[in-house]
Amino acid sequence: MDASPEKIRILIIDDDPVLRRLFGSLLGNAGYEVLDAPDADQGQELAERLQPDLILMDKNLPGIDGIKASGRLKKGAKTAHIPIILLTNEDLSIETEKKMKEAAITDYIQKRVSNEEFIERVKRVLAISEEGAAL
Repeated sequence: MDASPEKIRILIIDDDPVLRRLFGSLLGNAGYEVLDAPDADQGQELAERLQPDLILMDKNLPGIDGIKASGRLKKGAKTAHIPIILLTNEDLSIETEKKMKEAAITDYIQKRVSNEEFIERVKRVLAISEEGAAL
């Protein structure tokens, strides 16, 4: 049941290169393999091809927002099983939370969260995903 973090692959989809590097560094230091993409189209292509264990999706992406992009991934045969955490700077409205549920987004993380809480939230979603896969 204890998955080795070295084998866990996380895809970060965010148009901000500084945040991709920051979150990528935190995850890399925690032992995860990190992939990244600057937009939803490249993120979807990477997700389909490389099958990450988790996707961290920016809410505000150029072109298509992160909630719509997540919904698109959840409808894809190759990517429907991958849990998605939405990354946001915003306090989420009830309407936004409803849209997240409709898009089957697993959780969300405020970008201003502490480094420790960021890693803990990622670990929690991965553990839930692993438990679901074992059933």
